Amino acid sequence: MRFFGSRAVIIAASLAAARAVGAQQPHAPTWSFTLELGGFVQGNGNAVLSWLRRNAYGVAEPKHCGFDYLFRPLCDAAVDYPRVHGHNVVGWMGSVRRALSDRVSLDLYAASEQGGTATGRCDDLGVPKDPRCTSRFMDIEFSGGSFALVTAVTRGGLHLGVGPAILLANWEMKPAHLEGFWVDATFERGTFPVFAHAQYRLYRSTNLSPGSGFTAFHPSTLYAGLGFITRANNGGQ
Repeated sequence: MRFFGSRAVIIAASLAAARAVGAQQPHAPTWSFTLELGGFVQGNGNAVLSWLRRNAYGVAEPKHCGFDYLFRPLCDAAVDYPRVHGHNVVGWMGSVRRALSDRVSLDLYAASEQGGTATGRCDDLGVPKDPRCTSRFMDIEFSGGSFALVTAVTRGGLHLGVGPAILLANWEMKPAHLEGFWVDATFERGTFPVFAHAQYRLYRSTNLSPGSGFTAFHPSTLYAGLGFITRANNGGQ
């Protein structure tokens, strides 16, 4: 509750400051709205795969050999683990921006996060056996969405910001909902309605079955996209 309370105080204080600045600059376009599509250069799936490797679930499936009808050796190829399947590479994002001045703004973002299933394999017949290897395969499903409040500075066409964020994840990790921060960069060209966007998102650590010997990891996302922006001049309201 302290996390959400502190965010509410930041939002209220920023909106109060924005109203004061808007009263001094009644003709400035104080509100902007964006909608965009992009791709995950690196999604949370990469963090889950690294976690599986570090926790005994990165063992490849060995070759399985037999004989054909002429008794010639015949082998299936080895299968590498961990592996991810069903994962999405396309993400979306929307935002509301309040200009505090010609250079400073406050951006509220809502975004999708990468989803999919990561599968790891351990050596359950190994001696000595790793105590974390309770089953040969482990499936980790991951998905979710995120929100962030970013304070940004504009210089020319470059819009740079950083701010607190929260990941609302849908997975078995504990905790599932994670605080973090975003580093944001947007390139806009005057009043042109199309912009380019890049973000790095990093969240606090999480784990599966804490106390069972598994290590923790930090979900992270590297995102790039293109979007459309609309601006409203209502600084006098």
